[in-house]
Amino acid sequence: MAPGSDFSRAQRLELQRSIDLGRQICGLGFGVFIGELPAGRESAEAAHARLADPAGAVLIAADPSARTIEIVTGTHAMRVLDDRSCELAVLAMKSSFEAGDLVGGVRDAVNLLAQRARAPRVMHQDEPA
Repeated sequence: MAPGSDFSRAQRLELQRSIDLGRQICGLGFGVFIGELPAGRESAEAAHARLADPAGAVLIAADPSARTIEIVTGTHAMRVLDDRSCELAVLAMKSSFEAGDLVGGVRDAVNLLAQRARAPRVMHQDEPA
């Protein structure tokens, strides 16, 4: 999460739980940046590059004052998350943001992206259905 964001301790914990659960579900790292993105997507890409493992990470960046949302995926993450999945996450966030629920929007987006990136269960012929 971006330092200096105006979230309560409970909200920060909720976001951290979402990020941790997302990693458990699909193995990707998730980062959240809420704040000013002066150069739009370029600012989001720069924040993504500062994550611990950018190749295997997804950054959800939102600039509430500019009403913009960017999702940046690393080279590994983009193999399991297509543009459509990211677009759906942005739509979910916009809906929550419009209702005044910033934390809920980010939480739902992380969950949606993690579910979409989860490897499908492989059934073998010798396993019961």
